[in-house]
Amino acid sequence: MMGDLLAWFTGKDANRRKYPRKRKPYRATVSIDGGLTQKPAIGLDISGGGLCVLTQEPVGKNEFEVRATVDTRVVRIRAKAVWQDTVSHQGKSVWRYGMKFTGISADDWDAVIRYTTDKPVQEDTNKAQEELVTVRMTPDDASRLLPQHLQTLLLKLLVERRRLAPLTGSVTPLVQYFYSGVIRHEGRLMHRLTIQSKVVGAEGAELFETRFIFDDKGDSIQILN
Repeated sequence: MMGDLLAWFTGKDANRRKYPRKRKPYRATVSIDGGLTQKPAIGLDISGGGLCVLTQEPVGKNEFEVRATVDTRVVRIRAKAVWQDTVSHQGKSVWRYGMKFTGISADDWDAVIRYTTDKPVQEDTNKAQEELVTVRMTPDDASRLLPQHLQTLLLKLLVERRRLAPLTGSVTPLVQYFYSGVIRHEGRLMHRLTIQSKVVGAEGAELFETRFIFDDKGDSIQILN
């Protein structure tokens, strides 16, 4: 779930404007064994959702770890090749990989975002997290990216707090989902999701906004307001 949500979140058109691709060479290494063996690479560009690197020889797998030096910080990224080819670099044939993120820590992702938007990479993490945008999910996005059991748990919590009418199979819940990326909470990576819910009564409709954080498996859920 983590990789799919981040890929969707950073790939939205609105976020491409907020988080542009930075085309500037940077130092990098690649590894297929969790960092035990690192081979030199050259980063060509990077964005909130992917990167492009050159290697002296084929990596051998479509998904591998990249360590990229953005400004003065080394970030660890798990990424999958979307395309690859060979090009000439300084008179030598090298391999080029265009990749999308499949795994990255919240702190490293914030550093990448700040780097690509020309802000100090080492700026306070909490401030950086506050600046992250929230993106509305369509019903199709929610169905595809949020497991059904997780949606049901979240909606039941809203019902318990009288922020949503009781769930029935014949009525579509009056909710909208807004995703805000990941945050490190008590040493764990947690997804951030806001649900706007509506309760319609005799005197009209009442709108609620509830912020949740939950882990990648959906086993740990907390309400922030």
